[in-house]
Amino acid sequence: MNKNVEKISELNQIINRLRAMVDAKDGHNQTRRFEAFGIEALQVEYNQDAKVWTIHEHRESRQFQFDDIDLVAIEIYDVLHDFKLIF
Repeated sequence: MNKNVEKISELNQIINRLRAMVDAKDGHNQTRRFEAFGIEALQVEYNQDAKVWTIHEHRESRQFQFDDIDLVAIEIYDVLHDFKLIF
């Protein structure tokens, strides 16, 4: 598969998961885990009231906040890509 098509496909999957967090009706705070090779690389929280995304990156023990779903998706993609390069 073409690398660009693969990247777009992965980004679409990430955005679909993030949109599900926005649309969820089972609480004001949504949490999702993102893995590579069965290992959790990061955790994403979405506060529906504040409309703020928080990314907890495990490898470097960093935390980021965003208010734009596209920026969140790109950051998730980058963290997962870097995580996969380790293996």
